[in-house]
Amino acid sequence: MSMTLEHVNCIYSADTNHSVHALKDICLNIEDGEFIGLIGHTGCGKSTLVQHLNGLIKPTDGLITYDGQDIYGKGFNRKELRGHVGLVFQYPEHQLFENDVFADVCFGPANLGLDRKEVELRAYEALHAVGFPDDDFYSSPFELSGGQKRRVAIAGVLAMKPRILILDEPTAGLDPKGREDILELISKLHRENNMTIILVSHSMDDVAGYAERLIVMDHGSIVYDDVPREVFMNVRELEAMGLALPEVTYIMRTLKRNGYDVDDTLTTVDEAVDAIVALYKSRHS
Repeated sequence: MSMTLEHVNCIYSADTNHSVHALKDICLNIEDGEFIGLIGHTGCGKSTLVQHLNGLIKPTDGLITYDGQDIYGKGFNRKELRGHVGLVFQYPEHQLFENDVFADVCFGPANLGLDRKEVELRAYEALHAVGFPDDDFYSSPFELSGGQKRRVAIAGVLAMKPRILILDEPTAGLDPKGREDILELISKLHRENNMTIILVSHSMDDVAGYAERLIVMDHGSIVYDDVPREVFMNVRELEAMGLALPEVTYIMRTLKRNGYDVDDTLTTVDEAVDAIVALYKSRHS
């Protein structure tokens, strides 16, 4: 089920001296099964944009449709929409509030009006999908590590069986191993369920190895919307926005400047390793 935004604007505190134009003429189409990276510096409008997708924020003007229906049209069920378009907030503690993990994950599907058996089955399946151990199902969510809290928050949204999963800075504050684990989990959900993923981040490294489409925002507007490699060609423009290329790309650019015959547009570690191994073999064959 596709989602479309047509000329969407969002102005906070409109008609006051403190108004902020958070989104400016956003036109966007999101198709089934896409893995989208949404990138931009802090305050560029990323979080505001994704909160429009499931109706948490109403646009000042413009049209948002889900499966061809205006989400603010007469008779449209926005509560049901939030089951289809799941949002995992940047800080998982904002979504965790029950006494134990299992009860927390049950909360979303219970609000859909499902019977208890179906609610508990969904919670069990969701916790297993994120790799959460059975022995900790009845632990307090507030005693978990940062990475475990992220998994529980994701499970709470997965239990509602969304078609679109939005994750706002899911690796923020995690150590390198925790970041890798969460990103691999998100990639697995995309591969195995053909779920549409929107990964919000300010880190090019987070999205370079996973996103198939990259949307870059700056000051409330979409500046680039293309495959990652094409977006990363705009080095000066991205750096002027306060965004850095993936570290691997900088390494390959340095090798190229020093006379090595390598592709300096590579964006992932695996691509770079293959290129460097091929270069080594060519020089020692």
